[in-house]
Amino acid sequence: MAGEFPGVEIAVIIVTASILLAGIMMGLGKALGYKRIENFGVEELIQSMINAAIIGSFAAIIELVAVISGTIVTPTCSEGNVVEQLRCTLTALNNGIFLMFQELVRTLNIIGFYQSISLDFGAFAISPFSNLSSVSAALSAQLLSINAIIILIGLNIQIAEFVGANALGLLFPIGLVLRTLFATRKVGGFLIALSIGLYLFYPAFVLIFPDPMEDVDVSYFTMKNFTNNSFYASMPVVDLNDNYAIAGKLDLMSGHCFDVNLSNSSACNQTLIDQGFRVNTSNVSNITVWETVMPENLSTDFSGDLTLISQSNSRSIAKSLLYSVVGPIFSLIITVVFVKELASILGSEIGLNTIASI
Repeated sequence: MAGEFPGVEIAVIIVTASILLAGIMMGLGKALGYKRIENFGVEELIQSMINAAIIGSFAAIIELVAVISGTIVTPTCSEGNVVEQLRCTLTALNNGIFLMFQELVRTLNIIGFYQSISLDFGAFAISPFSNLSSVSAALSAQLLSINAIIILIGLNIQIAEFVGANALGLLFPIGLVLRTLFATRKVGGFLIALSIGLYLFYPAFVLIFPDPMEDVDVSYFTMKNFTNNSFYASMPVVDLNDNYAIAGKLDLMSGHCFDVNLSNSSACNQTLIDQGFRVNTSNVSNITVWETVMPENLSTDFSGDLTLISQSNSRSIAKSLLYSVVGPIFSLIITVVFVKELASILGSEIGLNTIASI
């Protein structure tokens, strides 16, 4: 226990020293016949014993919370206390959200390319993908939300690292020192309660919220499949002069080229041949038989895929906000209530008069 938490080792040394000091004060008062010094030594001995009980109970509470958190929380790290579990989970979520952010930027770049295409026929002009502006606006709003989530997760990681480094290593031993002294007993009780609340209650109640990593991974791979889809790849500028470049691309993106009734159009034939998805399987001379080779699980519904991306991202963002905003606020409220109640107990006078009244 002391090896794992150096602050507790310091606290044990402080309690031992305070017990020895209280014994010296008691012996000195008895030897000199000063009852006030002797009573002061007794009071400090009682407070030192209470501090020793706090250390012992704290060790038991840590073990209890470790067991409980191991049963109700799926550990991201193979080992570590509850603070380390929270830090590890937040770090993994931060990395997943960042990958999702990158793929969403690539998705918006593809949408922006097609949204800017305009076909000019002299007398009139058409923009086949002008309605993508609404989808682009929705995904852009999601991009801003993801950026805000990355900032919030980074803040929570910093809080977890601060708690792990200072709750037991700094606040707990300082609280024990201040609680040993009569004038600073309430401040010491507050620091002890604060260290216990931050180290145990805050991370434990954040971890009870569902981990959004599964949904984040689904969103990431959904967008990755979209950006890696060769049907949706942007066309080289030189290919735009080809008669069938735009028409074939539109048919591919809408799925018309894989419709039995529409697959024999010249635009589909030329585009599928260029893309390597249509091969000549004729066995008789002067007779051309084309076969379409469609890769498995390769979508050809541009608007439908964008709808799935928007839906998947919305679910991931909602769960990530729950974990990075609602969870910490809920945990903070419980921690504040716990610290307030425990500080009032630890900061109160528990001496001879209290024992006599009981």
